[in-house]
Amino acid sequence: MPNINPFLDKRPIPKIGINVKVKIKTNSAKENADWNKVFGYIMKKPRTKLEFLTVGAIRKLSLGDITVAKIQPLITEEDYDQLMIIEDIFNNRLTTDIKSFILAVLRISVKDLENII
Repeated sequence: MPNINPFLDKRPIPKIGINVKVKIKTNSAKENADWNKVFGYIMKKPRTKLEFLTVGAIRKLSLGDITVAKIQPLITEEDYDQLMIIEDIFNNRLTTDIKSFILAVLRISVKDLENII
């Protein structure tokens, strides 16, 4: 299937990347470095429009009950290992928006989250 080039002069199609930084309240520099490392890992995961649409549905849930231990069976071992680095932050200190975004990117369905709650 040929690519459609919107430019009439055959210029290459640019690739767009977005850098996002989310600051949270941390107790130490190490904790802040751990958060940046894990959030960077999450941001490198492939995302589609579906994940962004799912965030709205996840935000409506009571996310205070969602912990790393409770979602362990629903995520990969690598994702679990990364979340364990910031377990206290994930369980207690994230806002609903950030927590729902992380859960959506990890592709945990709303039904599974409702069952946990």
